[in-house]
Amino acid sequence: MKSTDATVAIIGAGLSGLYAAHQLHAAGVTVQILEARDRVGGRILSVDEKGRPSEDGFDLGASWIWPKMQPAIGALVDELGLSSFTQFSEGDVVFERFSREGPLRHAGPRQNPQSIRLVGGTSAIVRALMANLPEDCIRCEAHVTRMVLAEDGVRLIISLPGGREEEIHASQVITAVPPRLLEATVQFTPALEPSTADRWRSTPTWMAPMRSFSPSTIARSGARPGCRERRRAWLGP
Repeated sequence: MKSTDATVAIIGAGLSGLYAAHQLHAAGVTVQILEARDRVGGRILSVDEKGRPSEDGFDLGASWIWPKMQPAIGALVDELGLSSFTQFSEGDVVFERFSREGPLRHAGPRQNPQSIRLVGGTSAIVRALMANLPEDCIRCEAHVTRMVLAEDGVRLIISLPGGREEEIHASQVITAVPPRLLEATVQFTPALEPSTADRWRSTPTWMAPMRSFSPSTIARSGARPGCRERRRAWLGP
């Protein structure tokens, strides 16, 4: 089994993992990011009309930023020089509750504080963070299956395509994935304390039950006068 070394290994190439790598790389620390999926970004994903990752498409994950409520993200957007625009929030909201009821129209509340979106989709922040990292520091389709605490650091066993395995030795490890996912998919040596495992399993993942979709059959020309471009429904597509 092949073995490599890294000063810091980061599990997960979502926003948290990429930002941690961004900060460490700026400080001159060598990092290795391990991502189980075949893409980076985690729950940030911008796609085109065919569902393919795109640099100017629909956001199927995180979409809005509230700079006044999230000053750290707002500062990162400014640091990376990303372009943004204010989320349009004027007009009424058409709300469909049940199939046996017609759509209901309500006065839409104004956003306070105001949210923004990034030009090119939220994936713009992912692309900008990646652009500042060495090309070889991110490995996709590298699923960490075991973490072994050693005297000189941590040994990570990763599963690769084709059933191959590889070992990575790191001085430090940062886990940037939901705790319950980590507990369910990674074997720890020594084993986790039962109380820690229970706490990880019971820690909810923010917005995990939510789903986003892009209804390409709804044309902008069919928008109702005086309504914002938003439709809400309790009915599945």
